[in-house]
Amino acid sequence: MTSEANSTGGAPALERRLATILSADVAGYSRMMGANEEATVQTLRGHRAVFESLLKQHRGRIFNTAGDAILAEFPSAVDAVRCATEIQTALQTRNEHLPPEQKLQFRMGINLGDVVVQDDGDLLGDGVNVASRIQTVAEPGGVCISGSVYDQIQNKLTLQFKSLGDQQFKNIGQPIRTFTITHGERGALPVAGRRVNARAAAVAGIALVAVAAIAGGGFALYRYNESSRSEQAELAAKMAAEKAAVDEARRAAEEQSRRATEAEMRAERERAAAESTRREIALQAQVQSAEDARRRAEADRKRLEDERQKSETDRKRLEDERQKADADKRAAEAARAEADKKVAIAKSTGSSSGGAAPAAPGRAGGTGKFDGSYNGTMCNFPNNPERRLCFSSAFKLENGASDWSWMSRVTGKRASARMTVAGDAKVAVDLDGWNINDGSPLPGTMHGRASEDGIDAQGRWSNGAPVEAHWKRVP
Repeated sequence: MTSEANSTGGAPALERRLATILSADVAGYSRMMGANEEATVQTLRGHRAVFESLLKQHRGRIFNTAGDAILAEFPSAVDAVRCATEIQTALQTRNEHLPPEQKLQFRMGINLGDVVVQDDGDLLGDGVNVASRIQTVAEPGGVCISGSVYDQIQNKLTLQFKSLGDQQFKNIGQPIRTFTITHGERGALPVAGRRVNARAAAVAGIALVAVAAIAGGGFALYRYNESSRSEQAELAAKMAAEKAAVDEARRAAEEQSRRATEAEMRAERERAAAESTRREIALQAQVQSAEDARRRAEADRKRLEDERQKSETDRKRLEDERQKADADKRAAEAARAEADKKVAIAKSTGSSSGGAAPAAPGRAGGTGKFDGSYNGTMCNFPNNPERRLCFSSAFKLENGASDWSWMSRVTGKRASARMTVAGDAKVAVDLDGWNINDGSPLPGTMHGRASEDGIDAQGRWSNGAPVEAHWKRVP
């Protein structure tokens, strides 16, 4: 992204923007590396994979890393906080399956502030520095946020916060309002130590009070009855029995506390497992949806390719037909020119010799036996009711030949016909028409027979379309 020059014409102005920054750092990382470097690196890789996966789901991006430290940017404070609490919950579940010496816990700090954008995408400025300082006061496995983040997310997420007041951080000029998140949307965040179950603590307290009360009462009773040995022995036995009862009550309280703790841990593991299963199902659904979309796109691509190939085949076929029609037209025109030439020669010869009138142009061997005027119809596709098209046709036969034309269905074009009738009554008709689809020339021929009453002929155009005609002789 280019930067605009400043108003004085000097160096380009710095690009700045408001961003939500998450800073994360592993608690006790140096100590763990010193103890078992290889195991620590492997655990960190696994935690980082979980970290990066959830980061992508919440529209975050990592813009800087250094060893165990991670700096990420989010377009929204809500996305950043939700992502941080889900990461801590997921890493807590992962840590439960690791030996104590391999458990890694991140401290996280989040701040909303102004940052400077570098050419390589790195971010600098107080917005980043404050996030890094805030994470240092977070508990291992916990999340702290600045007041600017708190103002943006309150009443938007089901979280519980504890105010840490104004904190003064190194190299940060102003005190920073700071909060720690005690419970995320998916449960309590991990903390350094587990709280004792309240009910178990109450039972244990009652037991201790009972011990104190019994001990005090027994001592008074002993002082009162010290003159009597038998009474002292009776008192001692009673105190021993009461002490045993108190011990039993204490053990019961401890057992109840232990069971409550185990139940809480079991419930947390089950919740984490259910959440992991839900995410896995959602991920599989997304993968399946993407695969279905890919298959549909491939099918559409293949269909379009088939249509393109069919269109190309049709285009080539039409081009071949057009070229054939052009060739047929040129041949027909050449034949007509040759016939016209022969007629002109015949007329010239007849005039000079004073002989009979020559035959009509088009074909030799015409006869005047059937000369006269004729009216009738010509029909394309005569046997197909859906495509049948008929039109009127009239001509005059002289010396067994005739030439006539009519307006074609192609705008501005005229079609024509040339007929000859031989002495044996055989009829031959040459047609010159036009293709209604593309306006190209369309020659054709018909053959038939003449009679005293009329002429019938059938044939085809050069594209294979059938045509027939029936003419009646006009008296």
